[in-house]
Amino acid sequence: MTEILPQPAQLPEKVPLDFEPVRGWIEVEVRDDRGRVVQRGRHKMHSFLNNFLSILLGAINAGNRSNISASVTNPGGGTSKVYAEFYNTSATYGGGTSMALRARANEDFYGIVVGSGSTPVTLTNFNLASKISHGTGAGQLSYDEVVFEDLGLDASVTPPVYRFRFIRTLKNLSGGGVTINEVGLIAWNFWRDFNAVNADVKFLIARDVLPTTYTVPDGGSATVAVTVEVVLG
Repeated sequence: MTEILPQPAQLPEKVPLDFEPVRGWIEVEVRDDRGRVVQRGRHKMHSFLNNFLSILLGAINAGNRSNISASVTNPGGGTSKVYAEFYNTSATYGGGTSMALRARANEDFYGIVVGSGSTPVTLTNFNLASKISHGTGAGQLSYDEVVFEDLGLDASVTPPVYRFRFIRTLKNLSGGGVTINEVGLIAWNFWRDFNAVNADVKFLIARDVLPTTYTVPDGGSATVAVTVEVVLG
């Protein structure tokens, strides 16, 4: 006889309501044109978005050698299909990525992105309120590559945590100050088999409005680090 599992509302509560198995932090450091630190802050992340949940559920559902997709809202506000798994037995070669963040230099369409907007966050956000574009013109910043760091297990704290982070430096060559009020993560979903591109979609998975405005002086830079902690206990 098959045992029926209790519904979620009936499951016993075994952890405190304020326990966070996964949490994130945003760190911002601003330097002037001589490399001196002029602003620095660390803020708790609050806002993974609906798009993140959609692709996460798709990834969990993958593994049966089929085309598993999810629906997301792209930065233009339209609906796009993204693949968590793409499988084609007739393809000579293929592959892809479901949620890439390691953008190269000069690429502002995915990875860590920053903006000057301060509109409050909603779970349905699909772009920053006012994204700062890559470039050297007025109001622009020059985007370096996104660097990934595996920080490993920290057993010196209780409970222990496992940490990894993404880091991006943005240089100001615009001729004037540029203000940063928001930070986002835009993922890139790309799949192909043989010569056909089956998916090429960018989508916002996290956005936070910072409690502090950071002003990057002309000739200076801002380094933004997004750290994710997985609590093991």
